[in-house]
Amino acid sequence: MAQVNIIRHNSIAIFSNPTEVIIRDDNGDVVRLVEPSGNVGTQYANDVGSEWFGTIENLNKGLETCGVHWSDVYKTDVLWTTPSADRDECDERKNDFNKIYGALINAVTGGPLRSNRMARFTHGEGFPDPAALFEVQIKAAKGESVTIGGGKVDYGTWVDHQPSGASVLHKKGDQMITTLGDDLVEEMNFILEEQYAKPFAEQGIDFRKQTVFMEILVAVDDDPGKTWERIETTRKAFVDYFGDDLPAGLIYPVSRIPNLDSIIEPQPRVVSGEVEIIRSGQVEDGFSTWNAISHHGVREVMVSAVAGDDAGTQLNTIDARVKEAGGQGLKENGIFNNAYISAGADSAANRAGIGVFNESFSAYYEGCAPAGRTAQFVGGIQREGAASGISNRSIFAE
Repeated sequence: MAQVNIIRHNSIAIFSNPTEVIIRDDNGDVVRLVEPSGNVGTQYANDVGSEWFGTIENLNKGLETCGVHWSDVYKTDVLWTTPSADRDECDERKNDFNKIYGALINAVTGGPLRSNRMARFTHGEGFPDPAALFEVQIKAAKGESVTIGGGKVDYGTWVDHQPSGASVLHKKGDQMITTLGDDLVEEMNFILEEQYAKPFAEQGIDFRKQTVFMEILVAVDDDPGKTWERIETTRKAFVDYFGDDLPAGLIYPVSRIPNLDSIIEPQPRVVSGEVEIIRSGQVEDGFSTWNAISHHGVREVMVSAVAGDDAGTQLNTIDARVKEAGGQGLKENGIFNNAYISAGADSAANRAGIGVFNESFSAYYEGCAPAGRTAQFVGGIQREGAASGISNRSIFAE
């Protein structure tokens, strides 16, 4: 009989760091999943190299607490603070980070990182720690049946595909293509079909049917006035593409994506093998309200970002959706929350907003250990006017 044990280490009011999940499925396979909360390196000087060194040091603590290593990391999210609205300054920050990204991992951890990566310039406001130039969040998996590499985690009987985020960037003959022009529908469809669906089809995987979650970034700093027009255009293209097989997920504006000439970057989660996909049958903000995957007596639920004006109300909605999917609830089964705080041009108002958010968030979890969390300021989340959004992953034995 399957068993799932969630250990929430070093809990404070708003997150546990790290969160560890020990799973024994119906086949007797034991897997350890580890997620440190989002980390920064502001204990060192305020430059890219020093803060990345400190971030690795802080992430190491979470991995070591749970007995895993960088070789077990399969997903890395890099959240850059936007240095300015100037394209060239963003490019310089990106290049400075990428120059030391792998080298410092090798030097500090003694081995290469095998995970995929998704990066973005979030917002000029930065992160809850105003000194942070970026925040990094990682996920790790370990077990005798587990093999990591090539953007996927192979559990032996089923595979969790988590490729890196993709834009239209591709090579055509000797020419590097960085943009398709102004047609966002063409851009989104090109990415979904050419960058994802065709490579998956070569592996015998139906991308439309087997995608369970999608995170969509829409760059807006080149023309902020078109922010929600761009998001609605991208959202419609997404809904039209997937039809009745909508993934759970979220869509939000960012300053820029790494391909600075492009606008859209989606990142999917796809599953194959001995795994069943369960969809909620309800749609909100263009996504399935939740999707779940079931494998050998274990169920994982992915709840789409719930947007609103009160964190406690949003968490209650997530709790109800975890229960709809067969779980006991958010407090019992939740392993990670991603928080998105809508930010504008007024820094004082932005900082006050995250204070209000955290107060409501903490009140919900009072008396129990919260899931892990990362938080970021973005230009909005899911729909125009929402003060914040929260997405969640929960795991339990069926």
